[in-house]
Amino acid sequence: MTRINTNVAALRGLRSLNKSTSLLDTSLTRLSTGMKINSGKDNPSGLIASETLRSQVSAIEQSIKNSNRASNVIATADSALGEVTNLLNQVRGLVQEGLNEGALSQDEIEANQLQIDTALSAINRISANTSFAGDKLIDGSKAFRTQASATDSAKLSDYQVNEAVFGSSSSITLDATVVTAATQASLDYSAVDGGLASATTIEVGGKSGSQVLFLGASSSLDNVKDAVNGVSDITGVTATKTNKVASNLSFNNANATNSGLTFTDARTSDSVLGDTGQNIKVQFVDPSANSATANISFSNTNTDITIVVSLGTLANGDISSNAASIKTLLDGNADVNALISTAQEGDGSGVVEAEAAAALSGGTNAYLTFSAGNYGSDEFVDVNVLNGTFNTVDNVTDNNALQRAIGTDIVTRINGQVAQGSGLTANIRSQQLDASFSFTSAANTVNNTASLTITGGGSLFQIGQDVSAAGQIGIGIEAVNTARLGGVSGKLFEIGSGGGKSLLDVGPSVPGSDLVNIIEESINRVSTLRGRLGAVQKNVIETNVSSLGVALENISEARSQIVDTDFAVETANMTKAQILNQAGISVLSIANQNPQQVLSLLR
Repeated sequence: MTRINTNVAALRGLRSLNKSTSLLDTSLTRLSTGMKINSGKDNPSGLIASETLRSQVSAIEQSIKNSNRASNVIATADSALGEVTNLLNQVRGLVQEGLNEGALSQDEIEANQLQIDTALSAINRISANTSFAGDKLIDGSKAFRTQASATDSAKLSDYQVNEAVFGSSSSITLDATVVTAATQASLDYSAVDGGLASATTIEVGGKSGSQVLFLGASSSLDNVKDAVNGVSDITGVTATKTNKVASNLSFNNANATNSGLTFTDARTSDSVLGDTGQNIKVQFVDPSANSATANISFSNTNTDITIVVSLGTLANGDISSNAASIKTLLDGNADVNALISTAQEGDGSGVVEAEAAAALSGGTNAYLTFSAGNYGSDEFVDVNVLNGTFNTVDNVTDNNALQRAIGTDIVTRINGQVAQGSGLTANIRSQQLDASFSFTSAANTVNNTASLTITGGGSLFQIGQDVSAAGQIGIGIEAVNTARLGGVSGKLFEIGSGGGKSLLDVGPSVPGSDLVNIIEESINRVSTLRGRLGAVQKNVIETNVSSLGVALENISEARSQIVDTDFAVETANMTKAQILNQAGISVLSIANQNPQQVLSLLR
């Protein structure tokens, strides 16, 4: 090259040197920062993907922290509830001991009651003082707030909202409609003439237990009822009696209007009606005499009471008695009034005619119903005949022979979803809702609907990476104190001194079983709450932490592959860049010396 103004070789060397220097700078930057992407120009699409993954990693990490925090809150509440359970068990033992009054002095019973009062105070103290980071946990402040009309409240014996997530809604309305009513297990036993034909032995069984009953010959329905109810505390089965339904009879004279008479059984109590009772018959007799006066007589047997009405006649022997006069005659007889009531057709001006004796009909005999104490498929009634004859049926209408009956659970729809039934209680459980409705027996009818609105409250835990209902759980923790614990038998505070059901109140009007039932219902309520919180802690929160941990690993690895420096590769790149850089400097030095060779032409 003989031109000196433009050194093309030097320019080429300079360009290559700049390029190798840039590669070396890039390698040094990646090795010093440990990241492949240090600016947007390094990998635009990779930067977008890495930042998205980085945001997700941050959300997952915080969700894990939130989950652990939620677990700590639940563990704190569970610990306090465990102490409440211990106190309730102590109270259970004290009550059991105090009921052994035959072996205890009054001072010892009063001492037991003092310990019970102290335990109840401790339960209230735990309820009021259990907190986490300044928030009370089991005093009711973590419970959901609900509203229900007076009409709907009257349909429900109890309702409970355990979990609810509002999402974008300010309230949640629950509509529970009875699809199929719950039933009590029951068997019917109809009356027989004269009571039991012979001595009979039966075994009556229910959910609580069974008992053998020895029924004597000629035992009436009342005797059987008293025997069954006398052991209902053991069996859980009660007997109720349905009295005999009065029958009636109508006499209609086809030849004359306003001459008809209708008679209805007037015996309104079992003492008069009896279980089966004597049949009542009415007879109209033509005296076959002239100018006869109407009168009443009776013709009775062991099975029938016949009211004989001898009709009045004219001078020529024709019957003169009309319906109105016969009604007046019957109404004026006290013995007749105790047996039948009489109604006439129209104004009663029509003449009646002789009628053969006919019995009142259409009534039903008295019968017993053996019923389980509660509703539901857990309840049953069993009547096993060990000796003699005692035929029970499903009901007196269908009259199908049956010895064992089982109740059925309520079937309801809550907000369109079929709920799980247990007795009169319906439960619905979904990802966003856990609630239960307990209907009263009066509201246990098909198509009956009760509505409840959740307006707020509860504890919302954000445990998922998505800030939506799918990543949240809302838990309600009801108040755990003596005013709220208990059940249908009463509330826990009642077993304290002055509550009306303490050890000092036990007697004919306050059986000891009431105290025990209250405590057991309280224990069951606390245990159920602990179990529900434990299920959330184990099956929701802990599994959520585990799954988030796996997701964090995989997402972090994916992001690492995009942004993190591979030191082996980058070290090789740096070595290459260093060699190219050194070579470039050498080449540029040679290229810069080439123009000096032109000077030799000037010598």
